[in-house]
Amino acid sequence: MGQFVPDRDFVNEIPTEKKLRQVLSDYNINITKFETKNSKAAGVRARLNLLELYQLCKTRRKEILERKKELVY
Repeated sequence: MGQFVPDRDFVNEIPTEKKLRQVLSDYNINITKFETKNSKAAGVRARLNLLELYQLCKTRRKEILERKKELVY
């Protein structure tokens, strides 16, 4: 996906992680169109992507916390 969010094997195994990366990719496309071409529709889509990212981040955070609790040190 990029320099800061590398693709890993576990992405395909975790549906929330896969969806999170897809929405982030869509956001990058839409915000680029909004900023470079002044497309109002792309701005609306970018805002919707951010709203979806917010929900996915909350879900993914809960998943990580659950897994952390299962780990034995």
